[in-house]
Amino acid sequence: MLLPPPFVPPDSVFKGIGLGRAVVTGTAYCLGKTIVPRYSLEDEAEAEEEVQRLAKALTRTKEELETARALLPENVGAGREIFDYYLALLKEKMLFGGAADIIRGKLVNAELALRETADSVKTLLIKPGLVDEEGFISRRVDDVEHLVNNVIGILQGTGHLRLNGTYPENSILVSASMSPAEVAAVPLDRVVGLITEDGSRTSHSALLAQALEIPAVVGAAGVLKNLSTGTPLILDSVEGHIIVDPDSDTLGFYRTRSGALATFQREIVRMAHIPARSLDDSRVEICGNLELVEQLPAIMSYGAEGIGLYRTEMSYLTSPSLPREEELFEAYHRVVSSTYPNTVTIRTLDLGADKMPQAIGSRFEGQNQALGLRAIRFCLKHRDIFRTQLRAILRASAGGNLRVMFPMISTIEEVIEAKTALMEVQEELLSEGRKTAERVPVGIMVEVPSAVVLARELGAEADFFSIGTNDLIQYSLALDRTNPEVTELYQPLHPAILRMIKTVIDVGRSMNIPVSICGGMASDPVSAALLVGMGANMLSMPFYNIPVIKRMVRMSFLSEMRELADHVLETNSSRDADLITRSWITERFPDLLT
Repeated sequence: MLLPPPFVPPDSVFKGIGLGRAVVTGTAYCLGKTIVPRYSLEDEAEAEEEVQRLAKALTRTKEELETARALLPENVGAGREIFDYYLALLKEKMLFGGAADIIRGKLVNAELALRETADSVKTLLIKPGLVDEEGFISRRVDDVEHLVNNVIGILQGTGHLRLNGTYPENSILVSASMSPAEVAAVPLDRVVGLITEDGSRTSHSALLAQALEIPAVVGAAGVLKNLSTGTPLILDSVEGHIIVDPDSDTLGFYRTRSGALATFQREIVRMAHIPARSLDDSRVEICGNLELVEQLPAIMSYGAEGIGLYRTEMSYLTSPSLPREEELFEAYHRVVSSTYPNTVTIRTLDLGADKMPQAIGSRFEGQNQALGLRAIRFCLKHRDIFRTQLRAILRASAGGNLRVMFPMISTIEEVIEAKTALMEVQEELLSEGRKTAERVPVGIMVEVPSAVVLARELGAEADFFSIGTNDLIQYSLALDRTNPEVTELYQPLHPAILRMIKTVIDVGRSMNIPVSICGGMASDPVSAALLVGMGANMLSMPFYNIPVIKRMVRMSFLSEMRELADHVLETNSSRDADLITRSWITERFPDLLT
């Protein structure tokens, strides 16, 4: 991590979550927080007028959302799915019907009624003890909050979406939060960056900002009260730093850093399509992780050699009803055909725990924990949902190179049962006269300790392994990686984790089974060098990390990475492993860690 230089006053630096690999300078343009007025109505007649005012605001919000969707660049394509979800939320009776009931029952204004209803809905979403592993619950809460703020803004005549906002050149928008609609509407010719007090790396708004390649820092708590429109700012989206009112020395330092980073980024992106072949001519396949179809153009333009992990939950989480087979097929077909001749690895639904679609929420009662009914367990229990997805996957397989993998495998029986379901669906499709690939490779996610222990037995049933390091670390070290009290215990280079990964890779090599890594370790140069040295032949990661990791592989000898891995595997603490590996990277590639 690169810290601000010592001459920068600590009280002028705010820290958040950086999105992107750029440093920009500009002036703050602060978007005010939504203020909810409170007043009482005289009688039922006035209440009905207030309900009609709410209805008109909903209509206007619908028009604003449709406009925002149309503003998306063509290459962001399926980002329109997000807006489809927002438009569906507008029809949610619990939310807006509940607000109308409060207006009539309590004789209060629409803004207050809407705020009360939204708070109730968010309380229902956040159940006590629920684990929010990948930010899906937070994302749903954010969606409700953003939409309600949009409607309240329109009720007040402020046009909360600011779709036609006139911003000065080199503006850095600063807000408590920004909805995907607002991000989509950002004029890229005048706005150079975004800052929000709320948000996470996996929020809809963050994902869209990354797809649009807008430098951003989210989760910068308290920054708004220290800024006003026109304040000079520096935004470092690599480190997640915001420098307020920088002096000339600070500006000089960050302009130099910005230029060097931009030059480095141009260089590695320009060379990103060169295969990742080491100096001693060993090939490593570098692929992209896909969550939203809108990310596909960026993934491929950044040099991905295929999709190593296509998370398929989003289609279920962005709609109040279950997606139909045809909808799923169209999405999968688009990805597979657009990526051809490269391979797309589709992970079947990893629903459960923190990922709760509205349409099937009731099926999760009592099963909302990370150790409960999730992933392959859920699919094998709810065959109707599983079969619909398998039909769409198999139909899409006819259009390119597709592999399917099952998540959270812990027993041999789960693999056999899932493969049987896949074969039955394929026979069913062929009997209907539909086309599928003659053979679809089947793999498993190795992300729980039992799968490591059973790797050889599971390998007899699988065509490939994909190690999900995020969950493997969580389940092996018995910690919730979203709990700040145990953050320091989340150690990717823990000796037990490294040895488990090496065990799976060695089993794969002995059985001629390819092994990929698709967790966070694959995208970090420090751990990626270790993984390649241990024998991983495919790494899959967020698109913006692809050029960096490919460059690291191309400028390294596999023999040296093997020596590094052998050395680190002999350590007995994550601290020693990190020190050795970081020193190795710093000595050879100091620019990769900035």
